[in-house]
Amino acid sequence: MTTPLVRINLLVLIFAALLILAALPLVASAFVPEDLARLKKEKNCPGCDLRSADLRGLNLFDANLEGANLMEANLENVNLEHATLDDAGLEKANLKGAIIKNASMDHATIDDAVMNNTNFEGTVWIDGKICKPGSIGACK
Repeated sequence: MTTPLVRINLLVLIFAALLILAALPLVASAFVPEDLARLKKEKNCPGCDLRSADLRGLNLFDANLEGANLMEANLENVNLEHATLDDAGLEKANLKGAIIKNASMDHATIDDAVMNNTNFEGTVWIDGKICKPGSIGACK
């Protein structure tokens, strides 16, 4: 038979464990700082975890981001001309004003991405087609 004090301690322990478990998704949703540093230094970051990273205005010309997780990343006004974004996760990413000309986005996921004024001319689109001249904000 347990005493009331043991029951209270057990309840406190369970409550603390639930708080820790509830906080895990918050911790897991951030980008990996080493991946961001690698991208900035080498422009070669296949498979990198850049979730929610602030990449605004970076020059990532010819960068390799194949299979990278860029979910909810801020890529506003980023130069991704000639970049490789095949199989990249760009869900809910901000691509507003980005230059993604002559790049490759084959099989990338772009659900709910913001693409206002994004230049996709000459890019291999998510379905393998080539975006035509005038592909601003969407692949035409």
